[in-house]
Parts: sequence; structure tokens; C-alpha cells
Amino acid sequence: MANSIIKGRDLMLFDASGHSYAYATNHTFSLTAETSDISTKDHGVWGASEVSKYSWEITSENLYTTQDYDSLFTLMVAGSPITVRFGLKQTPSDPSLTPADGNMALPYWTSQDSFYQGKVIITSLVTNANNGENATYSITLTGVGSIAKTTVNANVDDGGSEDNND
Repeated sequence: MANSIIKGRDLMLFDASGHSYAYATNHTFSLTAETSDISTKDHGVWGASEVSKYSWEITSENLYTTQDYDSLFTLMVAGSPITVRFGLKQTPSDPSLTPADGNMALPYWTSQDSFYQGKVIITSLVTNANNGENATYSITLTGVGSIAKTTVNANVDDGGSEDNND
């Protein structure tokens, strides 16, 4: 898939075991470099900078489900870092099946074997419940340390365990 254009529906947020968060409508991943001024008289009128720190953040907007919201609420108030993945979802063998169909053979999307992974803390959890509309929540995940491109062995069943590639 080198140089393929990726559809937004295929790029998702996953927990440490590679399971998607339910009913996501939007994901945003931001990687930012903070710079320090290293200008000297030798630079003349031109400024010079170097990277002094990186930070990253993922936001997700989801339709509200009690199970996912309660889990995220508990994780947020615990204040402990959790591991997340950001990457492409696997395509099921039967593309007509989706998690939204309620088919227990595919209860959620799973990540492909290559993704970005890192530890985050939940810094914001906002619920929106407009009259006459579906309830939603938005979550902000702020990186704790680095995020890295990670690949797992496709022949190994992780059984829901967390990869320790950070």
C-alpha cells in the first residue's frame, strides 16, 4: 500500500490489545515539535532553531455507549497512563460484516500489525447530549513519553495482552 491514499474510515484509535473504541466518528493525531532559538550573530538577519521537545495528542469523537464511556471515565480518574495504538484497521474476510451489525463474529475493529503506539493519559472527557440527537463523547489523550511505529508478528495471537514496545 505504499503511496496509497487512505480513507479516514480505515485509520482508527485502538486500545493496547488492538481493539477499537466503539462507534468512533472522528480521530485526530497531532505530533508537535517545540523549538528553541539558537540564533547567533553569525546567522546575520536569519533566525535559527532546533527541536527541543516533542509532544503528541490524539482526540476521538464517538457515539456514546455506556460500556466504553464508563471504562474511559474510570481510566481518567485513575490518572494512570494507558497504552493506545493509532493505525489502520484490519479488513474482515467478509467485508459486508461490520461491528455495527451486531454480529458477534466481529464485535469491534482490530488493528493491522503495523501501527503507532505509545502511552497516554486521558486529559479530557466531554459528553454531549443534545435533545433529539445521539449522545456523543469526545476524549483527549495526551502522550506520556514517545510514540513509535510498531510492528507485531502477524502469526502470534496476543490474547488481549499488551505489547511492550515502548
